[in-house]
Amino acid sequence: MMSGFAHNLASGTTTLLEIARVRAAISADNFFGCFAYATQSGFRVFELSVGKDFWTGTESRWLFGIDYGRTDPRALREIAGRPNTEVRIFDGRFVVDRVGFVPRRDFHPKVAMMKNTASGKQGVVLGSGNFSYNGLRRSIEAGSAIIAATKVDFNEHVEPVRSVFEKLWEDACPLDEIAKDYETRLASLINSRDTKRPVKGEGPIKGFWIEAGYVTKNRGPDKPGNQIFAPNGFRRFFGLKKGKGSSTHIGEITFETETGPRVTKNYRENDNAMEKLTLPMPEDHGFGVYDGKVLIFEPKGKRFLLTAVELADFELIYGYRVANVNKMAGGRRFGELI
Repeated sequence: MMSGFAHNLASGTTTLLEIARVRAAISADNFFGCFAYATQSGFRVFELSVGKDFWTGTESRWLFGIDYGRTDPRALREIAGRPNTEVRIFDGRFVVDRVGFVPRRDFHPKVAMMKNTASGKQGVVLGSGNFSYNGLRRSIEAGSAIIAATKVDFNEHVEPVRSVFEKLWEDACPLDEIAKDYETRLASLINSRDTKRPVKGEGPIKGFWIEAGYVTKNRGPDKPGNQIFAPNGFRRFFGLKKGKGSSTHIGEITFETETGPRVTKNYRENDNAMEKLTLPMPEDHGFGVYDGKVLIFEPKGKRFLLTAVELADFELIYGYRVANVNKMAGGRRFGELI
């Protein structure tokens, strides 16, 4: 059985929903995902969708690219750290040593292959969406889903795809062999960009930003979190002052977003010498998840316009405006927009 699909807000159809549908239809216990790149947002929305039982009940292999440094190494570490998983990188030994991680041949697939070991049934979801929140759920994407219940179906619709990626898997580089080098060299590339940023003097700024990193599941294990920790003093960007006495309440912030209603949230001191920023519910404002994204705040009178984008997109959209870059103890960055 073969069917096409396109992301559709009205019906709720998404690449992630199609993966879940095919997986359930064949009761898959084996998963092989091949994607051009991976982000923390992709990992988080995938795990929220399939549930943590996926990792214990399914053997999974993941083949990713690191071309141009678009894959977040933290996402690779998260996936590799789950049970019954193995992660490899296409042409990883070569690409990790290249300036700017420029590949000799772009790795650009978006394929999820599934199998029921006992029955032999197989399924494939081929699409245009990458392993990011936007690619799996939000962006306008399209693809096809295939379920092969017979050998004839398999030979015609699945084998031509699977055979190619099985060969690529055999030749690919285990993540452990390059993970540290990739993390170090990607961080060095980002740091070299930051050292060239302007250092702006005192005075009004047009906006500010912070990397969300891992977002705690403060709303429970099955929902995306909406609280992040900020460095001590980050409150000044919002025009807030430290609370008096023993109160941890610093103030309130009213957010505007491109999707969803205007909301007001608390800003507090935390017991780890940091500050806790509560954000709008991500699923109600078009963000899906905050994990791994860069949060941008732009003053609009007494309110703040909140935008959340992937790290690579942040560089493309806001890179020329970034100034005064700072780094927290855990490595997350924050700074100003000019």
